[in-house]
Amino acid sequence: MTIKELERRSGLPRTAIRFYEQEGLITPERKANNYRDYTQEDARTLEKIKLLRQLSLDLETIHALKEGSLSLAQAMEHQAGVLEGDQRDLERYAQVCRELSAAQTDYDSLEPEPWLEELS
Repeated sequence: MTIKELERRSGLPRTAIRFYEQEGLITPERKANNYRDYTQEDARTLEKIKLLRQLSLDLETIHALKEGSLSLAQAMEHQAGVLEGDQRDLERYAQVCRELSAAQTDYDSLEPEPWLEELS
């Protein structure tokens, strides 16, 4: 299939498809005219990558999954912990935002030190 067909099927832009190709996650064949020929397996791989990236997995982890040096269960368990930590951080950031709003201070008189301490 052409890159245009793959874009339509995967919902990923051409730049992302080419990026994942450069990263070695998909490896399309080359036709006689030197055009890339993407397979159903390339499309399926991109769907997996799209899912894993939406779950905020990094490329290193995706490579390890694809190579088989890391199980999906291990990766998901680790990522759940990361996301739970991120959630706690975001809740703390939102609380500081609410407190700053309630303080009704302006930018010029903002003292960042106590707020930074609260965030660390």
